[in-house]
Amino acid sequence: MNKIDQRTLKTKAKIETAIIELCQKQTDFDHLTAPKLAATAGISRQTFYRYYLSPQQVITTMIDQHLTEFLKEFRLQNLTARSMTLQLMTIWQSRTMVFKLVEWSNTRQEFIQRLAAFNQRIAQQNKVNLVDEVSICNVYAAATYMLLRDYVLKQKWTTEQATDLLLHLTNNMDKLF
Repeated sequence: MNKIDQRTLKTKAKIETAIIELCQKQTDFDHLTAPKLAATAGISRQTFYRYYLSPQQVITTMIDQHLTEFLKEFRLQNLTARSMTLQLMTIWQSRTMVFKLVEWSNTRQEFIQRLAAFNQRIAQQNKVNLVDEVSICNVYAAATYMLLRDYVLKQKWTTEQATDLLLHLTNNMDKLF
């Protein structure tokens, strides 16, 4: 990586650290401005706007990064509904902060939309042709988000229990596999 790429990564890391800090301090997200986030990150407002349009975009970018990581990992495997769900439960359990950010910023809808697109990519990877792909993937995404939220933030179930419950609720995700 060249020097510019390293600076970009460091700046984005500062911004992500700052937004996590503000979330942990329970700053009112509705009143969080880009200049305030930039100041917390120790960067100029102009630098913030070079990478993001809003604090919300920081969070949705973080969600995208996580889902992209998962998809790369899943591409290397012969997935079943159970193996994918079990991995998702395990992975998300170690990424509690993402769910805290989503709940704090009220970006559930954006998360669900991104999860639906993720589901579509899984269906395509598995060469499944769906009659109404968008609707099916949206329903699975909404169910997955709601269950993941309780599993990750409220720790209601073990990984196995959460996996079994999601598979039961979605009929073993039979439309994706």
